[in-house]
Amino acid sequence: MLGKIAFFETDGRPDISAEHARILSALQRHLQLSGRDAVVTPALGGTLGVCFDAEIAGEKRFLKMHLPGVDAVASLAKEADILSWLYGKTIVLDRFEVPIADGTTRLCLLMPALAPLPAPMQPADATAMARGCSEQLGDWRPDNLASFEHYLASAVRALKTLSDLGLLEQASATEMRRLMLLLEERLPGLPAALCHGDFGPKNVMLQGAEPRVIDWEDAFAGIDGYDYLYWLTFMENRSFLQTAAFGRTGLAPDIERAILALVVLLKSYLAVRSGAYLKHAVSPQARIAEILELR
Repeated sequence: MLGKIAFFETDGRPDISAEHARILSALQRHLQLSGRDAVVTPALGGTLGVCFDAEIAGEKRFLKMHLPGVDAVASLAKEADILSWLYGKTIVLDRFEVPIADGTTRLCLLMPALAPLPAPMQPADATAMARGCSEQLGDWRPDNLASFEHYLASAVRALKTLSDLGLLEQASATEMRRLMLLLEERLPGLPAALCHGDFGPKNVMLQGAEPRVIDWEDAFAGIDGYDYLYWLTFMENRSFLQTAAFGRTGLAPDIERAILALVVLLKSYLAVRSGAYLKHAVSPQARIAEILELR
């Protein structure tokens, strides 16, 4: 999530459509020169990446590239390293540099075309999947990881922005500050893990019959259990908040509640920075209050 927040906090953001147009011909040319017979079309969606659907030698493929800048290429390289650690060569089939007309190059990941899950996950499945990734990654850490302290620093900006805009009531803001301080104080004693950072319904897909957790570009050095709590905050999973918010991560209930509050605070801040909150049916205050009322 921090990657998306940073994107919308920056003036002069790259235009994704323009990036597709800039890269497409160079990508097609590179594939042809490397002996790949390919038909490539821009893929819809995505904030931090420039993605394409492709048919290469009769096989459906997905190509993921990055926006300009050293941070963007480092993020995509980190994602490739994590996917390779988790799934070997079954997801990142190839990675290569594509020369662009402006003299720069872009890293490209070649992946299989995956399918969405046929039905929403249940809390037990989400817990098991997040825990399975955490256990498989173990103590290994790629380069260029943000830390949980970065999330807490972003929360300070989020609280100020929402309060200044009148989108958060004073009582809610006071309680949020208390919970962020609780996380800061207890952080040294909490179990560490490499967290996905955007563990949501769209980032779990099927390769054949096997579920795969993709899009690790926001991975960070965080708290074991964070990813499951993050998963709960998606609108399609709101029905589980009252029944499955506590007791599945191994963390104390007050820490689980504080992490849920942090996630919803940052999601609300992201919606404000991007302007998406203007179209949301649930206000930032209502979303945050829903978490604060959990017991």
